[in-house]
Amino acid sequence: MLLIVSRDRTEYLKTEELLQKSEKLAAVGQLATAIAHEIRNPLTAIKGFMQLLTEKASKEELTYMNIISSEIERIEMITDEFMSVAKPQAVTFQSIDLQLLIQQVILLLQPQATMKNIFIELNSYGEMPFVYCESNQMKQVFINILKNAIEAMPSGGEIKVELRKKDNNHIHIQIIDEGVGISKERIKHLGEPFYSIKEDGIGLGLMICFNIIQQHKGTLSIESEVNKGTSVEICLPLD
Repeated sequence: MLLIVSRDRTEYLKTEELLQKSEKLAAVGQLATAIAHEIRNPLTAIKGFMQLLTEKASKEELTYMNIISSEIERIEMITDEFMSVAKPQAVTFQSIDLQLLIQQVILLLQPQATMKNIFIELNSYGEMPFVYCESNQMKQVFINILKNAIEAMPSGGEIKVELRKKDNNHIHIQIIDEGVGISKERIKHLGEPFYSIKEDGIGLGLMICFNIIQQHKGTLSIESEVNKGTSVEICLPLD
């Protein structure tokens, strides 16, 4: 008599994967706190002395100091991203006009897009209800995704942002670019800590986006084809 016993290990593997991800995020949080702290202390001193030197600088020196100040601001932005990973701040949810919020983000990024010969088109289908969310976090998500789209289109082109009510309980946002695209092998790693497809990326932007959407009980998915473009889809509950 031959007895064969089989077990479905799907749930076990999913649980193990979630545990590994949780441990990795905890380690990232500790590392991010340490790095941000070590960077911020000397950065504060550098920024203060730069402001003093700027007051006495010549026109030529001022050009270089403005570049230095701009780079200091970029470092501050990176440390802020580290801190948002390490110590997520308390958020206040309220009803937001998501279409207006996205319009504001597009307006903010339009100069950068125009410089690269990129047109950003926003289309909404039907009446858009308000979404219960944290507006600053939502802005951060759309800024990150649209900036990624712009940077992926060195030859210019069009980015489409489409909003539609998926059903009575959800709103669907799709951002489609005509960029260089991402291989299937790389897509599955997007959102992992310190994994970036950009040469100067630190691999936190998309991870933060995934976390924010998850906190809002929504979903974020990415589809892409090399040399054709990328589509990012976000689904959010209405309440």
